[in-house]
Amino acid sequence: MTTTSEHADPAPARTEIAGAELTGGLNGWSTTASAAAGVDEMVLLDGPLGIVSKAMDERDTSLIMPSGTALGATWNPGLVRNIGQVIGQQGVERGVSAILGPNLNMPRSPLTGRGFEMFSEDPYLTGTLGAAWVEGLQSQGVGSCTKHVVANDTETERRRMNSSVEQATLRETYLLPFEVTVRAANPWMLMMAYNRVNGTHCSQNAGLISVLKDEWHYDGVVVSDWYGVDDTVAAANAGLDLEMPGPATYLGARFAEAVASGTVAPERLGDAVERVTRLADRTGRRTGASVPAPAHLRSQEEQLKVLREAAGQSFVLLENKDAILPLDLSRVKTLAVVGPNADKPCFQGGTFATVRPEGQVVTPLDAIREAAGPGVEVLYEPGAAPASALSLTELGSTAPDGTPGVLLEVLPAGDIDDVVYREIRKSSAFVWFGPVPGLGAGVPGRARITARVNLPAAARWMVGAGGTGVSSLRVDGQEVLVVPPPAPDDVMGVVARADTQEIPVDLPAGTVELVIDMAFRPGRVQAITAVATPAQVTDPLSAAVDLAARADAVVVVIGDQQGSSRESADRTTAALDPAGDRLVDAVAGVAANTIVVVNASRAVLLPWADKVKAVLMAWFPGQEFGPALAGVLTGSTAPAGRLPVSFPRCDEDIPGWGSGLDENLTLDYAASEPMGYRHFQTEELQPRYPFGYGLGYTSFELDDAVASAGSSGARQEDGAHGVSVRATVTNTGGSGGRDVVQAYLRAPHETDFRLAGFEGIHLAAGESREVDIALEPLCFRRWDSVASAWVVPSGEWEIRTSRNAGDRGKLCRIPL
Repeated sequence: MTTTSEHADPAPARTEIAGAELTGGLNGWSTTASAAAGVDEMVLLDGPLGIVSKAMDERDTSLIMPSGTALGATWNPGLVRNIGQVIGQQGVERGVSAILGPNLNMPRSPLTGRGFEMFSEDPYLTGTLGAAWVEGLQSQGVGSCTKHVVANDTETERRRMNSSVEQATLRETYLLPFEVTVRAANPWMLMMAYNRVNGTHCSQNAGLISVLKDEWHYDGVVVSDWYGVDDTVAAANAGLDLEMPGPATYLGARFAEAVASGTVAPERLGDAVERVTRLADRTGRRTGASVPAPAHLRSQEEQLKVLREAAGQSFVLLENKDAILPLDLSRVKTLAVVGPNADKPCFQGGTFATVRPEGQVVTPLDAIREAAGPGVEVLYEPGAAPASALSLTELGSTAPDGTPGVLLEVLPAGDIDDVVYREIRKSSAFVWFGPVPGLGAGVPGRARITARVNLPAAARWMVGAGGTGVSSLRVDGQEVLVVPPPAPDDVMGVVARADTQEIPVDLPAGTVELVIDMAFRPGRVQAITAVATPAQVTDPLSAAVDLAARADAVVVVIGDQQGSSRESADRTTAALDPAGDRLVDAVAGVAANTIVVVNASRAVLLPWADKVKAVLMAWFPGQEFGPALAGVLTGSTAPAGRLPVSFPRCDEDIPGWGSGLDENLTLDYAASEPMGYRHFQTEELQPRYPFGYGLGYTSFELDDAVASAGSSGARQEDGAHGVSVRATVTNTGGSGGRDVVQAYLRAPHETDFRLAGFEGIHLAAGESREVDIALEPLCFRRWDSVASAWVVPSGEWEIRTSRNAGDRGKLCRIPL
């Protein structure tokens, strides 16, 4: 577009405005092409737990990766790099230019709804693993859109809330993971967060974007979160390069118009166009640019092997009394497996980035049965009802013609039954960004789900519906529920959470027809959801307890369901579902050999931990959960993970407990700082399990540690270079295993230590070896708020080398 104002110089304006269309998206997942610039459309798909369907279609599948917290628990950059390569290969195979991930925000509190995507509560560990993920991904020629800059760790009112963060905390804690990753791996895109930081929305926050571009010399694309812009001039002048999704509302043509009117400098548009064009060069989407050759292509079995290895290395063994693990199957004739997550494991939270698994997924229950072999009787009881409602397809629904699934129909607005789109789908939740099938975009209409469920006997069920418009639910032709539309400012939250209202309904025996009809107004997104919860015919708890009482050993698998951790909603407690806690208590009361596997990707409360023999934290470990778990339980592999988050004893021990948004939707970070393990240090609280903690099937001792500044050691603006610590580690157990040696720094006059380096080491039984840990120079800096500059405090620094944040370890000192 070449619009100019009468006061502008036409010739320069035409030169600078060329390519402005590149700054606005084309649709929900693609950038706009420019024939003049020789730039093709670039496909940007959501992640990071896998590649999300463009159309939120359950038929578009990809491998489900371990969650961010699971990868954080590996403390293994090499393994995380391999995961990045696998998802990058999946992107190459699907024609993807960039994937929205990784998430480098941090779970400031275990209550944050999206914490499962995040690596760790520590900025250095987060940045180091994030950089490895980016390196792996981009080595395949697919860009990383690293997200969300910054302080985007609260889902409540996330589009309007304001994160009030003191500058030193913002720099040293919340921006540090992004800085580590930018310096080490240079992601090709950075996504700005929805929230405000110190009063200004991130996509329009000139101070934040200046840090990226001017201080870090970042050369990639700075992009908005989807619908995260609301002002053309503010976003353009702040330094935003790309508005997503499309069609563009604030950038694109309006960017050009702002330049022509003189409210935005031509150089600013030139910078944005240059950066988007550079992305096209890097991803092979520009005329004349060569398509990048992937660094490492793996067969499907090799990809699954990487996922299994990552899952196994992420498992953290928290308790192992009497060395009950690994199980000695020669002494087990009957193995009881109980818990809903054994048969219906949870792989991900409830977000727009929901991934449909590729290929066959083996459940933990089936994997345990296979690993136990014919000599062990493996019996199963769920022990608890589902913690959340199920989709109709999970309940075995069929369309009216008898085909498994549901009938989805789209109709024009009004009462005329004129179907414009119809298909049978194996889902009962649908989302459309932009065009609705059969209708197009920006028009009113109706969506309808019809499903039949066959019931062996009359029972009372909970049935529910929801969506972006007025939803009605009919059972065998009778209307039983009408759900109003969401508030206009919460439409995206309702869609992300798949919110529904539910009602108890007495259903007869035989075939029952459920019809959910949703009338919607024009909008940028439309959604319809139908759910149900079947009646409980028997008491699941008593059946599980009876089974446990007669078994030689019991494996309890409990945790979250997909709706437990949700985008656009935070939790009110770190506790697991009460039914799961009741199940563990009851089973432990009758079975001495109780092993609990926790399938939840966050710090959780474990009030029963002292009552059971073993506790294994399994997180959301990806779709190879089942085989990886069976291998660890039976000893073919050993758990090697360490906690990337601190586990509190109670909710009241959580940083910032009791604080929240004020009447102006501002969250004062001072109430929760320092967070994570530093909170436990400064408050002198004992966590149930400290950051960095984890057991294995052998034991280790840290014999000594010596720090050195080296010949190149020097204090500079970007930290202290050349500082390292050397420690000797001994495997004192009877089998080989992996330990993670951790180095924590304390500056002169500070009260708490911060992680600055770590190293994993494999040792055979009885072996001793030295390990060298290079300390991250950036971790020596402190932000001087008066001078608005980085400094490295002079004086004597303390380095504590230990096996977790709660371990006193070996202390040494070094002057700087």
